[in-house]
Amino acid sequence: MVSLTLKGITRKFGDVTAVDDVSVEIAGGELFFLLGPSGCGKTTLLRLIAGFYAPDAGSILFDDKDVTRTPPHRRNTGMVFQNYALWPHMSVRENVAYGLVLRKVSTSEQNDRVSEALGMVRMDRYGERSPNQLSGGQQQRVALARALVIRPDVVLLDEPLSNLDARLRLEMRDEIRRIHDETGTTMIYVTHDQKEALSMADRVAVMDMGAVAQTGAPRSIYDRPANAFVADFIGETNFVAGRLTRSELPLAVETAVGVLHSTVEPVEELSLGDEVVCSVRPEAIRVSDPDADAVEDTAPGEDTAAREGENVMNGVVRQTVYLGDHEQYSVRLDDGTPMKLVDHRPGRQLAGPGAPVRLTCDASQVVVLGKPG
Repeated sequence: MVSLTLKGITRKFGDVTAVDDVSVEIAGGELFFLLGPSGCGKTTLLRLIAGFYAPDAGSILFDDKDVTRTPPHRRNTGMVFQNYALWPHMSVRENVAYGLVLRKVSTSEQNDRVSEALGMVRMDRYGERSPNQLSGGQQQRVALARALVIRPDVVLLDEPLSNLDARLRLEMRDEIRRIHDETGTTMIYVTHDQKEALSMADRVAVMDMGAVAQTGAPRSIYDRPANAFVADFIGETNFVAGRLTRSELPLAVETAVGVLHSTVEPVEELSLGDEVVCSVRPEAIRVSDPDADAVEDTAPGEDTAAREGENVMNGVVRQTVYLGDHEQYSVRLDDGTPMKLVDHRPGRQLAGPGAPVRLTCDASQVVVLGKPG
């Protein structure tokens, strides 16, 4: 299992800095994600690792070996492209064997390794078919087998599921995770899909404007985003602006809808009096009638607003959207701030458009972040 180290990697195209001083360490055997919006530099960084581009500054190490100036065919990486990139005039077996032919592997070993790779991706019955006889999901499996058959040190996946429909994407997520766990190969996966990253990755680097905004395990990035960009990009969140009036835990933020408290240690360094935003995930918010003493989400006789460490905001429901397994609510707070919340028991509609509501959330679910630029 090969580890990767990126030290101060920078790449420019003319006046545009596509990758800006990126330093990342990837452990051997990790399924590591580069995640971010279009144009953030994630694919450029992947191509730098593959050797298709050379960095303007910085170095790339596979284990302790510097491969910064090593050509792609000498890096022993396998690439899985977004558009599959299969040869239409070759059979599935011939496509998978192509890298072995270039490496002048003996015919008998080619046969064994191609059969092994096709079996790994569950495509061993389709070896004699041509790519145009396969579905998109099957073609992506063949592309993955072609990358694995050379026994690469690192597999690089460039948005491999973006051309598949929703159901096939879910299926292939499980397959890629299974194959990674079975082979133990270091894999670097580029995507803009937050759910792919959250559901599959060992660790994630969230990129913004060519730089890494935060690196960590999916759960830690979701629960403790480093800044407002990460909080907004990873899933949905609500922002309430205010001023920090207490800088020790529990933090206190004075806002237009009241004081909000947080028991979450901020990742950024914040000082008393700073302009900040409070990030609250939709699923962390409970809704009730503002005139009621208690709601279904509490124990019998427990007053929601009186709970220790609970934050309370008042507003009016603007819209509800029923989605079967959950219902989304759009609420406007008293000061006009929009809020979204999710109820996972949609059989009991909590409130309709125009209804006044009380929103509550625990201090443990409020993350205080520096106000974006």
